[in-house]
Amino acid sequence: RLLLLPNCVATARPPRSFAAMATATAMKGLVGAAQANVRAEEESMDPVKLIASDGTEVILDRRAAMVSGTIKAMLAGPGNFTEAQQGEIKFPEISGHILEKTVQYFYYKLRYTNHQGTLPEFKIEPENALELLMAANYLDT
Repeated sequence: RLLLLPNCVATARPPRSFAAMATATAMKGLVGAAQANVRAEEESMDPVKLIASDGTEVILDRRAAMVSGTIKAMLAGPGNFTEAQQGEIKFPEISGHILEKTVQYFYYKLRYTNHQGTLPEFKIEPENALELLMAANYLDT
């Protein structure tokens, strides 16, 4: 785990040239960006709980949940949604077995998004196809 402290670029005397000032400024920018990346990485590991209409609870990491445009908007959007604060989202229109299959797809998509070559098949039972299509449409996946 990487821990960066603010203002870790220290000089004994002020920079004398434009190049030295630019270098010091760039280093401060890099430190700030690295700290933001560490915070983002920690947030991506936070668990999110999805609750189906039948009470089925599925816990997944935030990075996988963000595959869904709808969930991403709830968790990271400009509004201060209760779901973002609690890390818990209820889906009164999605049944437990459909929510579980949808979460399986989130992990599948996360894993194979930039994959080169042939992708393994993501199996969908024909009797669940319509419900999965409706859930995928709502969840923007």
